[in-house]
Amino acid sequence: MVDGTWKYDDFVGGNDALEKKLHLNQTARLVGGWSAAASVLIERFNYDADIYTSYALLRPSIDDGPSEILPWTGPQTGSIPNLDFALTINTPKFRHFSADVFALYGHDENFLEWASGEIMWLTLGADVRPTEQLRMRADYQLQQINRRTDGSRVELRRIPRLKLEYQIARPLFVRAIGEYNSLERDALRDASRSGLPIARCSAPGSCAPVGALSVNRFRTDLLVSYQPTPGTVVFVGYGSQMAEPSALRFGRELERTNDGVFLKLSYLFRV
Repeated sequence: MVDGTWKYDDFVGGNDALEKKLHLNQTARLVGGWSAAASVLIERFNYDADIYTSYALLRPSIDDGPSEILPWTGPQTGSIPNLDFALTINTPKFRHFSADVFALYGHDENFLEWASGEIMWLTLGADVRPTEQLRMRADYQLQQINRRTDGSRVELRRIPRLKLEYQIARPLFVRAIGEYNSLERDALRDASRSGLPIARCSAPGSCAPVGALSVNRFRTDLLVSYQPTPGTVVFVGYGSQMAEPSALRFGRELERTNDGVFLKLSYLFRV
């Protein structure tokens, strides 16, 4: 697969593409219902100055005064070449179980600091059907970006998710979903060039360093569906979102931030 992305003015003007991608994909269907796919992703990303207009660098003062604001040096790096390898495996759909795995690793773009990074992306999924009435789906996603200069971590995102569905009776159905979204980001710095802290500016001369960030949210959703006859439906749902300072602790520091309840009624009049 060959893919190119241009800015419109560059496209009609015959200029270079922002993104160039060559993806080599191979898929296989194996005996017994197994399937697998492997990919080699060759890409090149050119610098888009419009995205980084609010970026600047901070040079610390030697006399404890305010840091000096320097122009962002991103355009000096030109393009970022990528080389990634991906693998997907799916099990057969057994009577009570099936699973899937996706893994990607390689050199990829670190857009946060406009530098070449090391990326790891893992997705695990499993469907469990112990009975005709009960179905469960578990997923886990991991996305990590490291700096290629020193191997330090720029960003880590982890998303475990569990969905339970139970058919109590033909007209009555219950669904519960729990999803945890954890994001940890290091303080941004111009590691591949100057090594200085990266700042974002709200106005000329008003810039603040992009510090470390940790966001850990847990969301639960519950839905009850009742459909006694075709055209008559009752939906009752509840959702809650909680947050905690440390990732995946589920301890006393987990606090509720908001709740929501909804009700939907539908009735079909026959004349």
